[in-house]
Formats: sequence, C-alpha cells, structure tokens
Amino acid sequence: MLRRSFIRGATNKFEEQYASTGSSVKGGIGRSKTSLQVSLIGSRAGALAEVLAPFAQHNVNLRNVTNRRQSYESKSKYQTMYLDVDAHLEDAVMKDHIMPALNHLSHAVNIIGSWKIPWYPTEPGHLDLLDQNTLSAGEDLVDDPENPHPGFHDEQYKARRKLIAQSAKAFRHGDKIPYMDYTEQEKQTWTAVWDKLLKLFPTHACKQFNNALPLFLENAGFCRTELPQLQTVSEFLKDATGFTVRPVAGLLSSRDFFNALAFRIFFSTQYIRHHSQPLYTPEPDLVHEIVGHVPMLADPQYADFCQTIGFASLGASDEMIEELGRCFWYSVEFGLCKQPGGVRAYGAGLLSSAGELDYCLSGKPQHLPWDPFVASKMPFPITKYQPVYFVAEDFDDAQAKLEKWIDVQDRPFTVEYNKYSGKVETFPKTAVSLLVDQK
Repeated sequence: MLRRSFIRGATNKFEEQYASTGSSVKGGIGRSKTSLQVSLIGSRAGALAEVLAPFAQHNVNLRNVTNRRQSYESKSKYQTMYLDVDAHLEDAVMKDHIMPALNHLSHAVNIIGSWKIPWYPTEPGHLDLLDQNTLSAGEDLVDDPENPHPGFHDEQYKARRKLIAQSAKAFRHGDKIPYMDYTEQEKQTWTAVWDKLLKLFPTHACKQFNNALPLFLENAGFCRTELPQLQTVSEFLKDATGFTVRPVAGLLSSRDFFNALAFRIFFSTQYIRHHSQPLYTPEPDLVHEIVGHVPMLADPQYADFCQTIGFASLGASDEMIEELGRCFWYSVEFGLCKQPGGVRAYGAGLLSSAGELDYCLSGKPQHLPWDPFVASKMPFPITKYQPVYFVAEDFDDAQAKLEKWIDVQDRPFTVEYNKYSGKVETFPKTAVSLLVDQK
C-alpha cells in the first residue's frame, strides 16, 4: 500500500515500505479475543459452573458472559450462553484444554470469531514509541540504477537530509518543532515548484483547497520564496480543525501513519527534494506534505474524513490495513470531487504534482464514482499516472460511504475519541452483538 503521491519510478525498497501493514513501534503488546456460543442443559444445577471451571483452572480470563433470553414457559431443555474470552483459538491453552473441555460439556459450541488484535496507540504520546531507525528514505537514500534518486551522489544533499532526519527522531510529543534554517538552494527549489502549481490551482483544485490556501499565506508562513516552518503551520492548523503536525524522519508504514490520524496528528517530513529536478521526487517531501495535504486539513469535513481513516486503522488486521490503504490512495492521495464548476482535485498527490494535476482532468483517465467497496479491492500503479480516479459527490457523501465500508469490517471492538483529552477508549463487542453483525 502506498500512502504517498507522485512516486514515479519507486525502488523496490520504497515499494516494500509503502506496502508494509506492520508497525515500527517496538515492544507493543496486542490483544487476543475469542467469542463463543455454547449450548448447555440449562435445567441441570451446576451446568454453568462446569462450563466456567476450565477457564479458571487454566487462568484464561472471561471478559463477558451472557445468556440468550428465554421465557419461563420455554419447553427447551437447553440454554445458550455467549462467552468472550481474552485468548486466541490458536493459543495452546485454548487448543489443548479449553475447547476440548467445552466440546465435552456442550452438544454445540459455535465459534463466532477469534482475533489477534495488533497493538495500537491510545494517546498521542504513544507515537513517541515509533522506532524511526527502521524507516525508509529520510537520511538513507537508495541507489537504484533503473530509477536513480536525483540526490544519491550528492554528498552535501545527503548530509543535509541526515541532519534534518536526526532532528525529527529527537522530537517528542509536546515539544516545539525545531526551526529549519533552509538554504538558498532549497528555497529556489521550493519556488520552482510553487510557481508551477499556483498556475493550476484556480482551475484544477477544489474550492476547499483554494479557500484554505490564502489563510495559510496570511497566518502560517506560506509564501513563494520561503519554506514554511512546521511549528507555525501546526499552530494555525490546530486553531482551524484541531489537527497538528508532527515531524518524521522518513517514510512510515501505512499502519503507523494512519494510527496518528486518529489523534488528528499528521506526520510530515521537513526536507525538500533535490534541486536538480524540482518537479520530481521519488519519495514524500515538504512540498507534498505542506502544499498537498495540509491546506485540505484546515477544512472541517475533510479533517473528519481523515480522522475516520485513523480510527479504522486502530487495531485493524493486516488485510484491513491493506484495503484501507487503497481507500486512502484513491481519496486522500488521488481523490476528485464534484463542484459547481466541474470535477476538481482534493487529493494531495494531485495538488502537489503539477503534471498529474493537469492530467487527472484532461479527459484521458477513467473517472469512477467514489465507492470504498470498489476502491479497497483495486490495485494501483506507483510508477506512472493513475489510469483511474474516484470522484466523490462531496465530502459528506465520501464520509458516509467510508463509514458504511468500515461498519462491515470484521472488528471485535469499537473505539471512541475523547476530543478533550485527545485519547482513545476501546470497547469490546460482545459475542451477542458480533453474531448480530454476522447476520
């Protein structure tokens, strides 16, 4: 899965990192859960105690025990129980002891589901646990003869990247983002890209982007000749929608990047592409982050859409992260939307790439209605312009369809965000509710 834009000629190493559904957080311990439906002879004294005894004997926690409602007038001799267990079916204690005991005591044991839930952050400070030494790009550029990085043989550029990356690695939640004293050469690169993009924004970018851009010019340090400072950008963005910016050394796995969105935190690099090719970069840089992503995050509806993706990623399976990544790619990175003047771009990969911004509305690529059920299954190219773009009716429509897709995913819990504390609380679904979801 790619989380980024304009990766033209990405190396295998970059592809592997983009496709990663794992996490660079070290030491995080996940959860396991199994939900069961057990039938027992309800009229026999001690039947329930016999069912519960193996769990106590083998020190396996029962999170929830409920029974199906049954009237006094019922003639059935059986009673149905629902058990939520803090263990996975593949755990040795479940395979060797718990399940054999239940099958001996009950004439019918139905496995509603069993899950291994990856660790995930529940507060912004947990993002400090990210091991940025494992990230791709950043200070380590890859030499690929077929798709050479413009700055690989430039030792001065590489040293500069390393300095900026080390600053990001030292950042901790609550710190002020370090000021970057950008060089004249870096400023010239920024200006070259800025001039190219600004010509296209009035006719190709959505109204939300064009409304937000002047606000960043007035309040967040955006200008033609200077690179914005992340601290200034973050302060203004927080006042607008509660989103903040956090510096990162290089490319993140999909899971780690999405997890941060749940807390309305956007990871951003601070380095800029090599000056020799200002309109090309093989990995995300400040242009993509600050021009492509950040202005859109000042729109409340769009900000909520991104946070919804973040919520969906918390504790998600690798398969769901992969599908969520495709939804992200076809919306946040390369999404189009209908507007009074026609179809316009809102995806960061388009808004930060003059070539593809022009191409996406040229009539050459295919336009499909936004549908996460389709987008989540559709592969995408990473070395050329997209042949297909999804078009949302508006952000309310995009949000509603995304929520429908999330609702049918196989997740044994829900998460709730406390906007005052900035933390997440997890509530497990009971076996009964999971059975209803399956139906």
